[in-house]
Amino acid sequence: MNARERLYLLLAALLVGAGAVALGAVATAAVPLEKLRTGLDAVYGSLQYVLLAALILLLAAVMLVFSLRRGERVETLLLQGALGEVRVCFRAVENLVLKAARAVRGIRDIKTRIVHGEAGLLIYLRATTLPDVNIPQVTAELQAAVKEYVENSTGSDVAEIRVMIENVVTDAVKAGR
Repeated sequence: MNARERLYLLLAALLVGAGAVALGAVATAAVPLEKLRTGLDAVYGSLQYVLLAALILLLAAVMLVFSLRRGERVETLLLQGALGEVRVCFRAVENLVLKAARAVRGIRDIKTRIVHGEAGLLIYLRATTLPDVNIPQVTAELQAAVKEYVENSTGSDVAEIRVMIENVVTDAVKAGR
């Protein structure tokens, strides 16, 4: 939760608290009925209080949006270590995949997405290859390299690696001049 959200929560808590105190004071007759009428007469037809009510309503709407918004969920891989559990963020696993993919000749660019399935990790790869490569051979090498590297690094099973070749680069970088 950031500072702005905490400020909104603080303001909402103060307003709700003030409302509860006012309601309690009226209900217990701590505030004489005549003073309550005088206070209501001051509020009646006043533009300032209409603006205050609009501001409170806006604050309530913002708090409703914050309460319904899902927080950023960090996907992790749960491993059992000798001294307890170890969690590896999927972002770290993605970086392992990228490192393994860079070692495969013929792959120019790669994007990853990781899902944890019942049988293990499902790794989705979207790759760009260099021209004049055997795509089935390069993708098989890519799958094998990623599977071996991720399993050795994390100790977790890789159930499946799905590769989609999005493009073949036609403007290969020319060697030094």
